[in-house]
Amino acid sequence: MSKTISDAAAKSPHYLERMFASLQTTLADFCHNSAGLVIGSSSKAKPKIANTVHAMIDGALVKKTTAEITLTTANNVANAKFNVIALLMNAAGTVTPTNGTAADTLAAVVFPAIPLDAVCVGYVIVNPTGTGGFVGGTTEFDDATVVPNAVFISCVGPFNPNTLSLPFAR
Repeated sequence: MSKTISDAAAKSPHYLERMFASLQTTLADFCHNSAGLVIGSSSKAKPKIANTVHAMIDGALVKKTTAEITLTTANNVANAKFNVIALLMNAAGTVTPTNGTAADTLAAVVFPAIPLDAVCVGYVIVNPTGTGGFVGGTTEFDDATVVPNAVFISCVGPFNPNTLSLPFAR
């Protein structure tokens, strides 16, 4: 995704006000420490938050203890495609796995929208290159015949790829 800003930004103080509010929210909501994302221990088909993660969301300190995150078929990734499964945590400490938009190359993957009241604690890069597609909740992350190259990334600090297109604030 390239960095974009509308021509209207230079002409509209209201647009600039909303744009800066979005940037402020994005920079103020973030994870303070690594979630330590790994393959689940009770189920290798789940990503696991191995560390207690602390985050600032809407001005409140939020904590999520160690947890395995259940995936569903909404988290499927087709064979030979790249995608990310972002783990989005809201102010209540609930983590929701959300897919980006799959692509033929890693660079072309589009991250999912991160709501203004949430942070991305991390994401899993999935690229099934084996015998079939990745099935959320079923395919184990260490299944070398389907997804031999899953990568677990923990986010620390401000992270919101959507700021590249300068989204509007609430």
